[in-house]
Amino acid sequence: MVCEIQKFRDLLYRAEMESLMSEGTAGVKVLLGNQRKGVLTLSIPIAVALFVQNLNNIVDSFWVADLGQNPMAALGIVYPVYCILIGVGNGLGIGVSAAIARNIGMKNHEDANGVAAQALVLTLLISAVFTVVLMLTAEPLIILMGGGDMVDECLSYGIPIYLGAFFIILSGVMSGMLRGEGAARRSMAIQVVGAGINIILDPVMIFWMDLGVAGAAWATVIAFVISSLMAFHWYFWSRDMYVRFEKKNFRINTRLMKEILSVGLPESVELSVMNIFNIFLNMFVIMCAGNAGLAVYTMVWRIGYFVVIPAQALGGALVAVCSAEYGMKEFDMIRDAYSFTAKRSFIWLVGLCILFAIASVPLADIFLRTEDMEFMKDSMIQFTLTMALFMPFFSMVFVGSSLMQAIEKAGQAMVNTLIRNIIITAAYAAVAMIIHGDLLDIGIALIIVEGFGGIAMLLHGKIVLEKVAREETTAAAVRSGLE
Repeated sequence: MVCEIQKFRDLLYRAEMESLMSEGTAGVKVLLGNQRKGVLTLSIPIAVALFVQNLNNIVDSFWVADLGQNPMAALGIVYPVYCILIGVGNGLGIGVSAAIARNIGMKNHEDANGVAAQALVLTLLISAVFTVVLMLTAEPLIILMGGGDMVDECLSYGIPIYLGAFFIILSGVMSGMLRGEGAARRSMAIQVVGAGINIILDPVMIFWMDLGVAGAAWATVIAFVISSLMAFHWYFWSRDMYVRFEKKNFRINTRLMKEILSVGLPESVELSVMNIFNIFLNMFVIMCAGNAGLAVYTMVWRIGYFVVIPAQALGGALVAVCSAEYGMKEFDMIRDAYSFTAKRSFIWLVGLCILFAIASVPLADIFLRTEDMEFMKDSMIQFTLTMALFMPFFSMVFVGSSLMQAIEKAGQAMVNTLIRNIIITAAYAAVAMIIHGDLLDIGIALIIVEGFGGIAMLLHGKIVLEKVAREETTAAAVRSGLE
């Protein structure tokens, strides 16, 4: 009887899979349909997810601001390490998203399933290494990052984050997995739920449980745990997902891991490199404006990331859509999607940056409300205005990088990012050690370097696309001749 039931379940499962492969889920149809509509459709839930994700950071800053200058600065010190974990998760997520979407474009359902399972294996291995290394180097790393006079505050915030590395990385991977099969609304849902939990838990754990800055970290980790469990529920128990986890796919498969890492590794390195450089940038900011200056600098960047959400969301959608089109070798569709995304991103960013500049004074009043931070209000207003000037151009970094990820040239984007970050670090060093500048001078350096850097990434993406298109056309002609 048990065998008969199992056979019936297997037959039902195969029938469902055949239906999905022949008709596709709603998300798969979006990926394989009109490219402009696909980018816009997928970008909306991604934008909502990014909004609530960034809201987490703002809420952390808002509540921790009541604890004073040192706890706020501790957030700034540990934040690059936290962002490295986020970057690794998002990088692997982009690799998974691209690999799944590419296999959907090639109508290879079996490999799409295998990619998903191998992504979980990679997440477990990578997060284990990060947790061990970060725990062993916690205190010396904080001293290296310029937090020598506030080690206790930094450790209070950092240790829970390090222990939660698996779930922080996993959340990015699962989000990418969902985007890869066009289920952007579910990707959004896990981010929204996680953010909501964090927002509720922050004041409870910081003040009611009297955990201080550690409470903000534990609230963040708990939020990641719950959002990851939501994604597991859909993939292991729901019957309406295109991708399925199967026991046989959890054996290490180097071919499928390579598919993920061909995009995911350079992208993880790219995102991590930015945050490794941020460690040094923070040191130079402290040299220019002290711990209070770093608190302001970190705060304005956290608010500023709300402004670039449209570019990030459009870029995330571009990866999934263009990866599917790349699987189909539809380069005209990729060109059109890229041009459309770049134009929309720039126009929206100009509008949002005007609002950002107008809001500079009230933002300073909201976040610098303790007595020991009031003297930084003018600096925060000035730094906010400088960020509003370069961000429309900086947004092109996300668009250009996303295109190169979609066409399996993420290494090119990584090199571009590495060069740009070396230049910005040199510029910060010059401001701190040669001209002995302040936070405004740091802002001017950002306008120059990040403005040109965004334009360079956009042009770089276009050049790489045309090169790949020529290579594919030549290869197709050779194959046709041989046949």
